[in-house]
Amino acid sequence: MQNRTMRTSLRTLILPVTLLLCFACGKGGNAAEEVISTSLEGRDSSIRTLQLEYLDLELPERQYLVFRQELSLLDVNGFLGVETEALSVAASKAGVVATGPMTAFTYAWDTERDWSDVAVALPVEAGTTLPPYVTITLPATKAIALNMNGSYSALSAMHVALGQEINRRKLKPLLPSIEEYPVGPQQTADEDEFVTRILYQYESPKK
Repeated sequence: MQNRTMRTSLRTLILPVTLLLCFACGKGGNAAEEVISTSLEGRDSSIRTLQLEYLDLELPERQYLVFRQELSLLDVNGFLGVETEALSVAASKAGVVATGPMTAFTYAWDTERDWSDVAVALPVEAGTTLPPYVTITLPATKAIALNMNGSYSALSAMHVALGQEINRRKLKPLLPSIEEYPVGPQQTADEDEFVTRILYQYESPKK
């Protein structure tokens, strides 16, 4: 079930998606947006309308167990599905206590070169080690986030909206972009119950 769901998630990023972003006027930095996404798969089409509310976050310093790899875009599906499960099992067997939900990082996503740089990650307490996973620290920073309930079908629309918002505010994004899965395939088989948070870190503007 997990591999199928992760394939669905990444498929939304790979297949062509037509997006229409309608920005609300006069509501300031946290203005809600209406995102209309139309996706085609075979003969089926679906249209989904979402009202977005951006969250401005102050992220503390965080530690993660990470497995990172450069891959063809078509191989990302299997990588996230298999390696997320492997990391979860390894951490459980070793008695590692997670400090947050399972996470995915994206450092690069290049459709022209058919290349990506992605990682699976588990937030842990400082000093935690679990070979062969690498322990990394993400520094304290600010971020803009969106919460998404339900299946991963609108995930690409969320990423596009966050990228637009970063540009609109004239902010400099920091890598990686982050997807957190508070409720995902490991917790439920019902995609309608999924809860995902997408975060774009950014460099604090100089005063």
